[in-house]
Amino acid sequence: MEYQATFGIDCGVSPGYGVKYPDNVKRTETLLADSPQDAYQNAMGLAKNFADDYLSNPDNGFTTVQLLSLRGSEGNVSFDASKSVVKRSMLEHLLALASESAPDE
Repeated sequence: MEYQATFGIDCGVSPGYGVKYPDNVKRTETLLADSPQDAYQNAMGLAKNFADDYLSNPDNGFTTVQLLSLRGSEGNVSFDASKSVVKRSMLEHLLALASESAPDE
């Protein structure tokens, strides 16, 4: 079954040269899942990926991704919005980059 997940992403954007500005992105993705519960789990997996991939907001040092809505062919899927948030700090981003660039031993 097909679902539409809409995310709000509080992040940063950089035109280059180390300068970073706050940004807010609204992103809608199509998911395939067998049930509303699976759709929610898949949406939260995407939220984690977005939190890892977007730059941190320079005002607060975090990338914050919130699932705003999840809709299937039978209507809106209900979920707890307060638990549908993923945050990554600038430090977590830097540690992830360092672990990716570390040589294998």
